[in-house]
Amino acid sequence: MSAPETMRVLIIGAGYAGATTAVRLAGRCRGRVEVTVVNPRPTFVNRLRLHHIATGQRVAGAGLRDLLGAGVGFVQGHVAELDPGAGRAVVAGPDGSRDVPFDRVVIATGSTTQAPPVPGGEYVHAVGDLAAAQRLRPVFAALPEGAHVSVVGGGFTGLETVAELAERRPDVRLRLVTSGEVGGWFTPRAAEHVRATLDRLGVESLGGTRVRAVEPDRLLLDDGRAVPSVLTVWCGGFAAPPLARDAGIAVDDQGAVLTDSALRSVSHPTVLAVGDAGHAPGPGGERYSMSCQAAFPSAAQAADVLRAEVLGLGPGDGYAPFDLGFVARCVSLGGRAAVLQRTDHNDVARGRAWTGRAALAAKWVQLRGVPRTIGAERRLPGAIRWPHSAPVLPRDARSVAG
Repeated sequence: MSAPETMRVLIIGAGYAGATTAVRLAGRCRGRVEVTVVNPRPTFVNRLRLHHIATGQRVAGAGLRDLLGAGVGFVQGHVAELDPGAGRAVVAGPDGSRDVPFDRVVIATGSTTQAPPVPGGEYVHAVGDLAAAQRLRPVFAALPEGAHVSVVGGGFTGLETVAELAERRPDVRLRLVTSGEVGGWFTPRAAEHVRATLDRLGVESLGGTRVRAVEPDRLLLDDGRAVPSVLTVWCGGFAAPPLARDAGIAVDDQGAVLTDSALRSVSHPTVLAVGDAGHAPGPGGERYSMSCQAAFPSAAQAADVLRAEVLGLGPGDGYAPFDLGFVARCVSLGGRAAVLQRTDHNDVARGRAWTGRAALAAKWVQLRGVPRTIGAERRLPGAIRWPHSAPVLPRDARSVAG
């Protein structure tokens, strides 16, 4: 597969991964690549703050043209048709449809909440994308005092969502329903802190049970119980949009593009996939977990792979096989509590977990630092490095043993 003298690269999506790929590639290959980004809206969406939007908080969005800079072309719209073999995409936008040719395409479409695999899915809300969070916002605000609200799913999204809802509306009755142990991903004492914080917020925690069906005013559980729920927020899993599958690209069960360690599609070598839209081989053969912690390094990797290709460099000269080393996870539990949990290289909770001001400060930096990270990469292409070194923690941080 030879590279053209000037490579036309189309990037579909301008979230964490798409925007980072664009600015890094354009900045490191000036004059050798033409980078075009397609995104449905002209503003950047910080997905880490979607639960804040759902609870009525104001979350400003940076303009994509300013964020991407002059070296990246921007087309507002969505890709209605993708033909990787012909190097052609049809983009439908506010001014109609247009063809966008490309030599390489990077799929960075992110993910959305999977449809509930139980009867009654039409009754649930979600926070997995901007439109879903915006739909939830007026419904949650209009709830009467004492209304029963259920959040289904005990992962990071479910924990952050139920805590935020409870903190914003202490007058409603919140419940978390999860098939596993509440806080089970964390080390034992950190998990105790998670459960104690939810209890302090008035959240009823139901662990070790699954939802069998959703009805307009209740949930039916697999242990035979029926619990009241006039509003159900589903946080039970994520899937990539159907674009890649519809284009005939090999994908996994969640619609993510199956890639090699260079993040190239295993079925279409002109296609790369980053962030939640890609399934790169991770520890033990499993995919890396969907997160911004995986999005930024995968974006940097894809940009470096394309740079090496256009400059005629091989692996080792321009990039190494993708290997993301996790170091920690930070989860907010409302606006006044958080947990910063150390992990091993494979994203398994290990060692100490920090709470108090240290964890809150780390989460504050994470929430507000994403656009700044992309801006820093635009100004200093190549700035993003991984695996990351262990985070520097304040000396006054409170910690709990694992």
